[in-house]
This record gives sequence, C-alpha cells and structure tokens, in this order.
Amino acid sequence: MDAQDYYARVIDPLRSCFRFSHYVVATGEELIAEGFDPSFPAIAAPVDRLEHLTAIRGLQVHIPLIGERSQSVLMPIDFEIFLGEDNDALYENIESQKAYFRQVIPVAKFLEDIFRSRGIPYLLDYTPSGGHILFQNLLDQGFMKELADIGFLEDDLIQACAYIDPDDIRRWYGISLEAARVFSTLGKIAEYIALLIMEAFRDNAAQGLLPITISDCLERCINIDNTWNEGSPFMRCIRSPFSMHKKNHEKYHKYSNPPLVDVVGTYFDGKTVIEENDMDYIIGCMWDLQEAARHSREFQGSIPCSNETLVLLMRQYRSSDLYEFHRDFEHQDDLPKGMAVEKAFKEENIHDDSRDVLFSPNPSALQPKKLIGFVRDFLINAHWKSRHVANILRDLYQTPSYRWTQDFYKYPSVEKANFWARTYSSVALWNVGFLHV
Repeated sequence: MDAQDYYARVIDPLRSCFRFSHYVVATGEELIAEGFDPSFPAIAAPVDRLEHLTAIRGLQVHIPLIGERSQSVLMPIDFEIFLGEDNDALYENIESQKAYFRQVIPVAKFLEDIFRSRGIPYLLDYTPSGGHILFQNLLDQGFMKELADIGFLEDDLIQACAYIDPDDIRRWYGISLEAARVFSTLGKIAEYIALLIMEAFRDNAAQGLLPITISDCLERCINIDNTWNEGSPFMRCIRSPFSMHKKNHEKYHKYSNPPLVDVVGTYFDGKTVIEENDMDYIIGCMWDLQEAARHSREFQGSIPCSNETLVLLMRQYRSSDLYEFHRDFEHQDDLPKGMAVEKAFKEENIHDDSRDVLFSPNPSALQPKKLIGFVRDFLINAHWKSRHVANILRDLYQTPSYRWTQDFYKYPSVEKANFWARTYSSVALWNVGFLHV
C-alpha cells in the first residue's frame, strides 16, 4: 500500500480532523519543484482540497490551530524524543524505534492522567518520535471567557492578528483578540504541564534515561515542544492525526523503508475511552500502512472539544508559582529600545557563551540551546529582571545590521523575545528552587 492508497482508506476520519478549519497546510519535498521554500516546503489550500492533497498527491497535512473566523483554538501538547545527530535511529528500523519509545511511554501516560483524571476530553496521536495530545476549544462556550481573561498579547502581536490579506488564506479573516488571548492562556497551561512533567521525571538523567526538557534546548532529551505557542497564531499548525510522517524519507533518506504514518492511540470524550495500549502494535502500524488503515476504523477522527473541566486545570495553574511569575513578567516595565542591549554589553557577571550571543546573535539568539543558558545567565548570575532579558533579545531582533532572514512581522519580534525569555526564565527559577509546581 502506498501513501495515496492509505489516504483513500482514511479520508473520512482525516476530514473530520479539519471540521473547524477552512484551510489545510500541506508539506512535502515534492513542493520544492513548484518553487516553495526548500527549508520548509508548504502550501496552504482550501480544506476542500484535502482529498486531492492526500489521496492524489500523498502530502503530509497539518491542522491550523485557529479555526475558521476564530471560532476555535486547537490545543496541542507536543512531546518527542530528540537524539541530536543520532536522531535517525528513530527511523532506522522498527526495533530501534521501539527501544527508544520505552522511555517516552511513561511521559505519555503521565500526560493522559492529567487530562483523564479531570475529565478533560482529548485525543492522543502517536508520531514516530513521540506524540500529540489534542483537543479543540470552542470560543462560544461560556467558560472560555475565564481563559481569555488571563491571556497576554504584545502590541506587535495584536497588530499581526488584526491584519487581513485576501491573497493569503491564512489571513482572510485575521485573528480575533479573544481567540489570541485563549491561545496565549493555553500556552501558559502547556508551560505549566511541561514543568509538571519535568518535576515528575526529574531523576531521569541520574537513572541513565533521557532528561525531560522544554522547547528544543538539549541535544538528547524527551522534548516538550511548546514552540507552537510562539509567534502569530495564524502561522501555527500541527500535523494532523492520520497524516503521513515522511521524515524518514525527507530528512534521513531512508528510502528503503516505507513512509511512516501517525497513529491514534486514545480517544477520550470526558467519560468513555477508546484506546490501544499495545505500543508494539501502535509502532507496527506506523511502519505498515495497511495495518494503520485497519486500525483507523476504531476512531471517527474528530478531535474532541474541551468542556468546563478544563477550568479545573486552568485554576490549578493559577494557584501555582508559575502563574505568579507570569503575572510579574507581564507587569514589569520595558527598558527603552536600545537600552537593554547597551547595558547587556557592559554586564560583567555573565559567561563567555552569553557574550558570544550578544556579539553574534544571528542565528544564536534564535537557537534554544543557546538561549536557555543566555537567559539563565542574565537572570540568575547577573540578577536582571526577566522582562529586561526579553528586552535584550528584542533589541537584537530589531537591529537590521544583523541581517535577519526571520520574518519579524509574521513572528513579531517583541512577542518572540518575550516568549523565549519568559519560558527559559521559569525553567531557570524552577531549576534553582525559586519556582515550584
């Protein structure tokens, strides 16, 4: 069975995954020949083209996180094994992948317990490197106001959300500020969950297991990837359940193996559950499109919608040190433009690695493995306010002489700087015992 045949078999549940979306993001190296960016060849197309993009073209497909006319916000919890230069071991063969998955299964079960114990609906979609917990959030539900009320939006992000472009399907309607605030709050909850996981598995490294990290900052780890919450909401999407997953071909050139596929493991509607607990079978499906298509019959494909039980998790976050840290960060005053980086160059209580970021910020000021040490250095060793550390990054991003290729409109510079400084400040404070979850 090839990719097109597989998609033809699963098109109904796949289509259900896009029920709140008016477009689909499709990716694949086949698009490079059509002039798309070789670093990330992607096309955004009307959702009625879904069958053509999959059952005809065999592309990978992704769901926009913001629904049509801002009616919904999709929440992903994205966790993955990362092995640095050895990452191709996940795609070498099925036995190699199973060996590594033994370490990620406890994280998946821990995540499932967070949601299932509270009655929060979710779908767990396993990928060849980890998985996604997914659930939709409909903004017409009354409890969404409580989530929106604690969202935080920078001025440049507000401007980006308001922009409408009739020639870009992602920006036909703009993004409502209510949806953007819910998106912001869901990111805060995701950060709280990431710290809960890091706390629960804090001894992994001492036991010879992969440590838990947040947002790409170690070469070998189980990564809780919250970068979906950085940047403009209209630019963010997540690979759909039932999608092909061709990284083994496109990145690691394992063409002797079949293309891999994401496989649903659990559907929980808040009360009843449909699940497959045999991970050998789940992983086997990833490598066998025919078996994956048979397995898909167990699931209708629709990603469940949250209910009022989500507020219980949100209130737990609000009672945490992390919430107080977020509030403090948001209420700190900014340094005037240019002043933060000027002061940073004069700072004596930082290491050479941090000074290197200041002198050569492109691309190091965009690299998580550099940023986490940079933020910790200024926050813990030099005793800067976390917001002022963000201001350093803002000043760097807003200096054209560094010849940035990053689009700081689609990914606004102030929002980006705040995201990285806020995220890695909370990790630094947690590591030294100043922040507890």
